[in-house]
Amino acid sequence: MINNLAIRMFTLVVGLSALPSVLSVCERYKEIGLGNAYAGSAGEHSLIFSNDCDIIDQRKLLSGNICANDYIHRASVQCIAGTQTPNTVQTGDGNNWGNCRSVTQSCGNGQVVHYCCARN
Repeated sequence: MINNLAIRMFTLVVGLSALPSVLSVCERYKEIGLGNAYAGSAGEHSLIFSNDCDIIDQRKLLSGNICANDYIHRASVQCIAGTQTPNTVQTGDGNNWGNCRSVTQSCGNGQVVHYCCARN
C-alpha cells in the first residue's frame, strides 16, 4: 500500500514537471513585444506579441521588416527614419505604444522578440 502510494506520488510529480512552462517576454507592466518567427525557406513573419507570448498581430506578407502598416489586424508600426528601430506602435484595438527598447527574448518555436514597447 505504501509503495503503491509512493509510486503514484512520484508519477504525479514527474508528470507535473513535464508540463511546459508559461513563457513571458517584456517583463515590464503593460508592454508588447515586436519580433519575428522563422518560416523556414519561405522567410520570416513579423509579429506583435502580448507579454505572455500570444500573437496579437502579424504582417500579411512574409517579411522580417517589422516597420509596416500591413498587419492582419490593422496594427501599424512606425520606425525611426532610415532604421528598423520601432518608435511608435498602434495595435488594431486602437492602443498606442512607444518608448520601445531593444531586447532579445524567446517565445519558443523560433519566435523571437526584438523590441518591447510600453503602453502610452
